[in-house]
Amino acid sequence: MLTTVEATIDVDGTVELLEPVSVPAKTRAKLSFEITEIRHQGKGNSAKLLELLESPRFKNRKKYSNEEIDAHIEEIRNSWD
Repeated sequence: MLTTVEATIDVDGTVELLEPVSVPAKTRAKLSFEITEIRHQGKGNSAKLLELLESPRFKNRKKYSNEEIDAHIEEIRNSWD
C-alpha cells in the first residue's frame, strides 16, 4: 500500500514524520523526498544570499524586459565616452 506523509529530514539524515502513521508490524518503507525549504544556518555570504532570495523584497522586485536591460547597458556604455 502506498501512503504519503509529510516529514522533515535533518542535516544528519534523521527523518521525523509530521503526522501519525499506523502500521500493523515493523514495516520497511521507501522514502522519496522533494526539498521544499532550504534554511542555511551558516555564516557568510551564502546565508545572506539565501536570505535575500527568500525575502519579499526580492520576490516583489521590479522585473525588466530584455529590451529594457539592453537599453540600460547601451546607455551606460555610451556614458563612458
